[in-house]
Amino acid sequence: MSQQTVSVSNAQERARASRKDAGAARRTQLIDAAADCFDEFGYAGVTVEMIAGRAHTSRPTFYAYFRSKDEIFLALVERVTEDLSRTQSLVGLEDASTRQILAATTRAYVDAITSMGGLVALIDVSATIDPAVAAIWNAGVDRRNAGYARYLRNLPDGAIEPTLDPERLVQIIGFAIHHGAKRAAGADDAHKEQFILDIIAVTERLIGVQGG
Repeated sequence: MSQQTVSVSNAQERARASRKDAGAARRTQLIDAAADCFDEFGYAGVTVEMIAGRAHTSRPTFYAYFRSKDEIFLALVERVTEDLSRTQSLVGLEDASTRQILAATTRAYVDAITSMGGLVALIDVSATIDPAVAAIWNAGVDRRNAGYARYLRNLPDGAIEPTLDPERLVQIIGFAIHHGAKRAAGADDAHKEQFILDIIAVTERLIGVQGG
């Protein structure tokens, strides 16, 4: 193989990588625009043209990445699901106490929901009428609940005295945090902070955290 052939091949690989990166950036830009539109106008009030306009691109460009408004909404649901799941990561909390971990993950989850405006509420409603949305959304809830319950079960003996078995308990706590955070999304910072402190206190009581 000649040096010229190798150079051309490398140039083609770089060009393909560049197009892939540009495509990923454009896709993200479209999803960002869709998030803004759906939050502002609701699902029924949004059109493909609105999303393309908000993304400062064209309708044909939109269709190069998504087949329909339904498809980009599902992509948004997937992203929001992943964002909420990341709030429950224990990376960086390896040396934290149980109280600190519960406080940090609760605060992160509430902050994520309130930062999204009305999007989470919109997805919750959509999941009750659209099986495709429900499949993604409910799977995310199940994964988070399973991880939460697993964390509680793996704590040392005597660390907690839960009021219920972990699987049932995390469903109740998760429901309260999730729906309380949706209401806090429209409140001022003081109300939001009070909700976070209150729900952390309730969580600690229900889980029965012992010690400091």
